[in-house]
Amino acid sequence: MRNTNLLSIVLLVTLLLLVAAVQPVFAEVIDRIQINQRGNEAEIKIRFVTRIQFVRQVMLKNGDVRIYFNLLEVDEADQRLVRQKMDSPPSKIVPRFSITYPEIDSSLTISFGKPVNYQIRPGNDGRSISFFTPVIKKATQHQTKAPSSTPATRSTELEAKLLMGKVKSTLKNKSYRTAIALLNKLLLLPRNQQSQSAQYLIAQVYERNGEFVNAREAYLLYVKHYPNAKNLKKVQGKLAQMIMAVYAAEKSVPEGLAIKDKMTYFGGLSQYYSKGLLYVDSTAAPTPVNTNSQSQLFSSIQITGRRRSETTETRLVFRDTFTKSFLDTVGSHNFLKAAYFERGPIDQNYLYGIGRQTGAAGGLPSRFDGAWLNRNLGRAWRISGSAGTPVTSPGNDTETKVFGTLNVDFNSPEGKWSGNTYFIGQRVANIMDRRAAGVEAHYFDKNNNHMALFEYDTLFNKLNVGLIQGNWINNKGANYTLLIDQRRYLKITNALFLEPHPQSIDELLQTGTTKTKLLNDALLTSPIYNQFALGTTQPYSPQVKIGVDFRATNATRYEAYDPLLNSKAVFPRVWAYTYSSQVLGSNLLFNKDLGIARIRYTNANTYNARSLTLSQVATFRDKWQLNISLQLYAKNDNSGIHTTRISPSFRLNYQMNSKLNFDVSAGLSKSHSSSSISNDEIQSKNFNLGYRWDF
Repeated sequence: MRNTNLLSIVLLVTLLLLVAAVQPVFAEVIDRIQINQRGNEAEIKIRFVTRIQFVRQVMLKNGDVRIYFNLLEVDEADQRLVRQKMDSPPSKIVPRFSITYPEIDSSLTISFGKPVNYQIRPGNDGRSISFFTPVIKKATQHQTKAPSSTPATRSTELEAKLLMGKVKSTLKNKSYRTAIALLNKLLLLPRNQQSQSAQYLIAQVYERNGEFVNAREAYLLYVKHYPNAKNLKKVQGKLAQMIMAVYAAEKSVPEGLAIKDKMTYFGGLSQYYSKGLLYVDSTAAPTPVNTNSQSQLFSSIQITGRRRSETTETRLVFRDTFTKSFLDTVGSHNFLKAAYFERGPIDQNYLYGIGRQTGAAGGLPSRFDGAWLNRNLGRAWRISGSAGTPVTSPGNDTETKVFGTLNVDFNSPEGKWSGNTYFIGQRVANIMDRRAAGVEAHYFDKNNNHMALFEYDTLFNKLNVGLIQGNWINNKGANYTLLIDQRRYLKITNALFLEPHPQSIDELLQTGTTKTKLLNDALLTSPIYNQFALGTTQPYSPQVKIGVDFRATNATRYEAYDPLLNSKAVFPRVWAYTYSSQVLGSNLLFNKDLGIARIRYTNANTYNARSLTLSQVATFRDKWQLNISLQLYAKNDNSGIHTTRISPSFRLNYQMNSKLNFDVSAGLSKSHSSSSISNDEIQSKNFNLGYRWDF
């Protein structure tokens, strides 16, 4: 944490970084890290901007945990995916940690610098992974004191009366923490006329503040020291309620940090320079070609401001990325990821905010500019609403869209079942662009995590999303995963994909295009994506795990304008079946290492491919980590082209201290393609150098 002067310096650096074009670029998939508390466990929730499928995890001896998952809405091979390294938010219940993604083997690393006890579960929203570990320090609890048996003097009675008056005054403002401190002070006095009332009142205040364990202890002391009290039966009934309340409270809630009635800031700044060289020797060109394929500086900044009083908590969030290109043929890009204000009471009874935010679930766009409000309806139900405009990449939308959502969430008292029902409407050019209703259900316990999502578009009268995802872990540590996913991204603006030139829905309506035709054209341009995946990871020994996976994907035929043909074209159905197996071994060659061997075979309607990937992670002198990888790849397509590729790479990381980290990596990819009429060689080299500073 730092003061406001430091924040001003960081903001000035940010403004200097943002002097460029405003074309957004989607390069990072980790949205944010949130620390919650679930009973005696801390939950580190890693949120993503896309839906994911958890696959497996492995722990190194130095405490690093590698997590493997599939991106369901983003291509993992997309070159726009840049490496993210994020430091942990301030916390008193978990050790300091960092998160890095993607590693050289496409995994995510969460690093504590030492081994920890943990459990990993997929998030119940389909866009997160939860890492559970025992709290390192319980939140400070005000001890409930038994009244002193020393007789009270007149001055003691007067002091007790004054303290009780202050307690009642603070309770009018719902300043529960102040009231608890005053009541504890009163209970330390010799027994007086206020002692019995104070003991009963402190139990009630603990209960109102959600501190059910302390409330139970306070009620127990009341029963013990005042067995003849007139309200004894009522208090005994309260005790039974507190037992259930303590059980129900074993669910994840945001960590309650110390009350500081001033704005404090934390965040990080990272910069990575990337250089790429490309060599092409093709029979289609008279001479080989050497060119700079990439030369850019990627900068990312994150700032979170938090102010916590006795009654409210306020958050200010700013996250931005900027890619500065040093090539004349490639433009520079800036993307504001988040910039919002959010406030709510300490008891989280309601929350409101405004700005640019990411939508986690409930039919929300993945990122939007707008406002949101939610409120609890008892302990099990919550209602929320939002409105705004979606934020998309350039070229996808040529006119402004406006949406509104309504969401009703349910969480069972025991915390195993949860779900929500949502409704979303989106308009463009004064007509409905999208209108859908959805329902989600989630179940999780120590060994299971399952979810189902169904969304129906009432504008097209078609199913938008049908998703079933399951994850099982048995008592021996074996993991099983299942995914059944069908989705269709239906919007009336999809009709624009049939148009030869960039247009808008408003222009089409003005030229006489009917809404019915727009709906029919949108259906023609919207393929159905299907995916089925099944996998398992089995512990062979304490050091070795073996994983096997199968994935089947296909997309139905669709129509769109083809600029190469200068006409509308029909794109046929595509499908692929992928079989893979991997062996993961830790501490095999030397201390604190991780070795992975993976083979993969893909049979598709247009090609078949096979690959072998070997990777090794080595940690030495605690602060240095080396990742090396080698991939061998071969492919045959239906046009008779045979391609082979070899790709070695490495990454070296140095953790200078808890706040400053340096990173260097390089890779080479050499491929050869041949057919009856061609013989091509392509060689690409890349180099990356960067740092991250956390404050």
